[in-house]
Amino acid sequence: MGYHFYVGNDNGNSEHDMIIDGNTIVQPNVNCTVDALPWSEDQAPESFIKNLQDQLVVTIDSPAARPGMYYVGKFALESGEILDNLQIGIDLKCDMDLPVVNSLAQIAAVAVQKHYEEEKKIPEAIEVAVDMATALPVTQHTDETSAKFERRFMNGTHHVTVHLGIQRVAVKVTFAFAKVVPEATPVIFTLQKDAEGNWREGDIYQEFVDTYAVGKSFNGSFFKDKRILHVDIGDGSTEYPITEGNKFLRQFVYGTHHGAGYAIEEALDDFNRLLHLPDSPRQFFSDVVKNPKHKYYARAIKTLKRPLESQVRQIVQNVKKQLTKARNEIDVITVYGGGSILMRTLLYPQLKELCDEREMKLLYIPPQYAVQMNAMGLDAFVRGKIYEALKSKAVQPA
Repeated sequence: MGYHFYVGNDNGNSEHDMIIDGNTIVQPNVNCTVDALPWSEDQAPESFIKNLQDQLVVTIDSPAARPGMYYVGKFALESGEILDNLQIGIDLKCDMDLPVVNSLAQIAAVAVQKHYEEEKKIPEAIEVAVDMATALPVTQHTDETSAKFERRFMNGTHHVTVHLGIQRVAVKVTFAFAKVVPEATPVIFTLQKDAEGNWREGDIYQEFVDTYAVGKSFNGSFFKDKRILHVDIGDGSTEYPITEGNKFLRQFVYGTHHGAGYAIEEALDDFNRLLHLPDSPRQFFSDVVKNPKHKYYARAIKTLKRPLESQVRQIVQNVKKQLTKARNEIDVITVYGGGSILMRTLLYPQLKELCDEREMKLLYIPPQYAVQMNAMGLDAFVRGKIYEALKSKAVQPA
């Protein structure tokens, strides 16, 4: 049984957002290596299928990563095992095993779910061919690093065993082509078009429409020729690329080591002390501040306030630097990424004032879309004509 998947893969420092064959997967970007399965044999393998991403255990045999058994994502985070995560400001994503292992695990999991959905039985083996677009931070993206990251996926066959209790499914994953682009740039596709390729409409623009009275029939076509300064706030980096229409302007490549993760790292000791914990991972803190109903939410926000103010101050300074470099020739500043949600109350008023005085507009993406803007853009890109052209050129014999 074979499948072909299009994959938009945003490997964030804190969160892993993937769109695989049209399915959106959101998981903490962590894993851990283990020696044994966590289950006894009395669980029916079918019971794992529906929530497979939340209880994902795989064995990886790949030329691109250390072989072994892994808990992936949420299951790893909740396991109490020693976690592997991306060290913000330190790790080069193209060198790390974690993005490769987690990507392969999620692709294999979706293949198992798809087969079960179609055939109503669990297969012994599946083959998946993948076309994938993924990204590296602007600060890490060069011709060399992108080619290296692409090769890790495209060189060789990846064997993933998905464990459904004690039953195993062998998934063979090969990449027909993988393209690595600078983070933030795929978002130009997200701003303009929806998943069906039509001009995007709806609540993603509601605040923008209300603020600037641009008309009720407003849609993504507004952005097709605009010069946009992107502010993509992640955990470990903030990217400030400038795009014009569908073009990425190389001369304005700029990214800094600022983000919500640095504020969280700074607040983590205080947070752990208030909770009487010797230690807890950054991703646990991230999960708490995303959930106002969490019993530790108030304490997390309290410890985060001052470190967050410092990060916001730095980001505003860096936006001003980019505007100066671009001689203020910007139509719209667009803000998104996981960090933008946490920083909104502090950052929005400062950027709005900046936009008003320099005669530009501010599009602050609402929380329900902010994290997935890159994944949605990568998904649109991997299905588009530019990707096809790059693939055709790359696979032509020399």
